[in-house]
Amino acid sequence: MYDFLRELGEEGRAILDNAMVTSTHRRHEVVIGQEEQSQDVFFVLEGYAQVNLYSVDGKEVAFRSIQAGQVFGELAAIDGRPRSASVVATSEQLVVGRLKMARFREMVEANPDVMWRLLGHLSHQVREMTGRIYEFSTKPVRQRLVLELVRQARSAGIRGNGAKIRPAPTHLDIAARISCHREAVSREMSALRQKGILSKGGGALNIVDVEGLLAELPDEAD
Repeated sequence: MYDFLRELGEEGRAILDNAMVTSTHRRHEVVIGQEEQSQDVFFVLEGYAQVNLYSVDGKEVAFRSIQAGQVFGELAAIDGRPRSASVVATSEQLVVGRLKMARFREMVEANPDVMWRLLGHLSHQVREMTGRIYEFSTKPVRQRLVLELVRQARSAGIRGNGAKIRPAPTHLDIAARISCHREAVSREMSALRQKGILSKGGGALNIVDVEGLLAELPDEAD
């Protein structure tokens, strides 16, 4: 995870805090919509969100998850084009800081450190997208699922040999993220639970055995 706010440092964060307006969104609330004509930039201060893309026939593809410290909406502020995706709150409460496009551009142009942190964020996104395209093109469902669970575990924080992903993603959510059907995810998740690798409870998806999860991958993917 690339924590944009942490990477900014105290000086950059102080500049941002003085310029942005804070707002709160509830779970399932759309913060920005795909093809929307707006250019504000958002910084996640608390909670989680998900970036979704929708085809003309309504199929949902989950592009990435966003959590505290991360930024979204920057592409429209850079090129002035409509939103390329929707962002939806996935935690009970999502708190974001909103920055107008003009102020965002001014801040980036006036502060080389902010510019380099933004480039670092964009570089990270390109690498993540490249990796996911490779997975979709070459990996079977089981491996795509395991790689996604590993990503979410690392994002949530691995402690010892376990991790808690909260809130627990639905099978439909995971299917949207790894480009397959919900039934396939349900089948593979059931197999991982039977092996004692996963469990569910307390509103979280518990990865009980991270090493066991990684062992589901071939050596070259570890």
